[in-house]
Amino acid sequence: MSNKRPTMELGSVLVVGGCGFVGWHIVNQLLNFPSETDVSAALPKPEGDPRFDYPQLTGRYPRCIAKVAVVDLRTTNNRLPGAEYYDGDITSAESMLDVFRKAKPDVVIHTATPNVLEGNKPLLRKVNVDGTKTLLEVAGGARGDWGGKCKAFVYTSSSSVVHDTQSDLINVNEEWPYIRGERQLEYYSETKADAEELVLKYNRTSPSGMVTCAIRPAGIYGEKDTTFTYKILEHSSKASHTVLRMQLGENNNLFDFTYVGNIAYAHLLAAFRLIATKTRIDSKQSEPLDNERVDGEAFNITNDAPVYFWDMTRAAWALTGKVVEPHQVWELPEAILGTVGGVAETVLGIFGKTPRLTRRMVRYSCMTRYYSCDKAKSRLGYTPIVPVDEGLARAVGFVVERERLEESTADENSDPAGHLSGVKEGVPGIDASFDYLVVGGGNAGVTLAARLAEQIFTVALVEAGDFYETKYPLAKVPGAAGIGTGADPTAIRTPID
Repeated sequence: MSNKRPTMELGSVLVVGGCGFVGWHIVNQLLNFPSETDVSAALPKPEGDPRFDYPQLTGRYPRCIAKVAVVDLRTTNNRLPGAEYYDGDITSAESMLDVFRKAKPDVVIHTATPNVLEGNKPLLRKVNVDGTKTLLEVAGGARGDWGGKCKAFVYTSSSSVVHDTQSDLINVNEEWPYIRGERQLEYYSETKADAEELVLKYNRTSPSGMVTCAIRPAGIYGEKDTTFTYKILEHSSKASHTVLRMQLGENNNLFDFTYVGNIAYAHLLAAFRLIATKTRIDSKQSEPLDNERVDGEAFNITNDAPVYFWDMTRAAWALTGKVVEPHQVWELPEAILGTVGGVAETVLGIFGKTPRLTRRMVRYSCMTRYYSCDKAKSRLGYTPIVPVDEGLARAVGFVVERERLEESTADENSDPAGHLSGVKEGVPGIDASFDYLVVGGGNAGVTLAARLAEQIFTVALVEAGDFYETKYPLAKVPGAAGIGTGADPTAIRTPID
C-alpha cells in the first residue's frame, strides 16, 4: 500500500475573508502550511512542555496545488507568505470586479462575515446576505466580464442555521429545516440561513454555470480562536478556584467542538469535488447520482466526536494549570440560574448594560448540541484529521504563548516615566498624555489594554492605523469607536459555529 500523500489541484483560488480565523487556516492549508516552514508565519507555541507537544500538520492533510489570493476588508493582519492580498468590500460590485480581474479565480471560498453577532442587524444583513449575493453575481459573470470564469463557489455557512439557540440538538443532519423569523433568536443565524439559501439556489444558474455548495461548521476552535478558547481562558485567568468549581447544569450535555484545521480541510475537499463536477458537466459526462452530489448541497462539519461541554472547558483550564477535579465540582441547577440571568438582564438593561450571566449563556452551557457529518464523510471524503484533544492543546498553547510573548514585550517596552513621547507622528489623535501605547488590536492587545486600564492607567490602542482611546473602566474595548482616522472599525471575521 502506498503512503503517498494525496494531492488536490485547485487552480486559482480566491479566499474571501482570508485574514479572518477560518479564512487564515484555509489559506495556510492551501499554501501547504507556511506556518510550519516560515518563521515569519509561525504560530506561537510553548516550548519544552509535553502538554503542547504535537505532530506537525504538514503531511497529515493532502498537498494542495493552487494559486492563492485573499480579499478582505483590511489585509494588514494575518498575512501568509505565498498569497496575494487585496483590500476589498464584498458589498460593492465594483470593488469585487476589480479584485476578480486581478485574481481571476477558478474557485471562490467565501468565509467573510461581520465581527458582530447581534446588535447591528443592518450590517449583518448587508454583509452576510447582500454581500454574498454580490459575490455570487460577480463570480458567476452576472455583473460583467472580469476576464475569466469561476467554476466553483464554496460558502462558509453555520450549523446554527437549523438551531433556535434553545432546543437540544441530537445527531442532527442536513435535512433539518432552517430556523427563521420569530423562532430564531439570533439574527446572525437567520442571515447565515438566508445567505446559504442564496448560494445553493445559485448552483448551475449563473451565466458561467458555476457550481456551489455550503459548509456548516459546528463549534469552531483552534489557533487564533477569538471565541470559545479565548473566552474560557480569559474567565479562568480572572476567576478564583472557588468560582471555577461552579458548573452550570449537570454536565450531561454532549457538544460538538471542531478543530479549525479540519474545517479548512472540508472547504478544500468541497472545492475539489465541485471542480470535478464542473468538469463532468462541461464535458457532457454522466451526472453524479443523487447520493453522490456535492453541488447544490450543504454539509455539516464536525470532529465526529462530541464531548461533554464542561469536560472540554475544564480540560482547557487544566492546560493552563487551573485544575478542577470531578469531586470538587459544584453543580448549579439550570432552572435557577436561568431565572437569575433573566432578572439580571432586566435590571441592568434599564441602564443599558449587559450582565455577565444571561439566560442565553446558561442555556448554551447546558444544552445538548451535536450534528451528524455522515454526509460529508460519504460525499466529500471528509474525515477529521486532528482529534479534539490535540486541537485543544493547539488552541490553548497558542493563547498561552502569545500572551507570554506580549507581556514580555510590554515589560521591555514600558516607559519608566509612565508616559509616551514622540508617538503621535503618523497616528492622528495620539499625544504624550497617555500612560501606555498598545500596538495591535487583536485579543492579546485588547486584553493587555484592559489590564492596564484596570490599574487606572490611560491607554492608547492602535490597530492598522486606527486609534482607540480609553480610560478606566475601559467601557469601549473591544468595539471602541475610531478617533482621529475616520476609519470604519468594523472588521471581517469568520463564524464561530
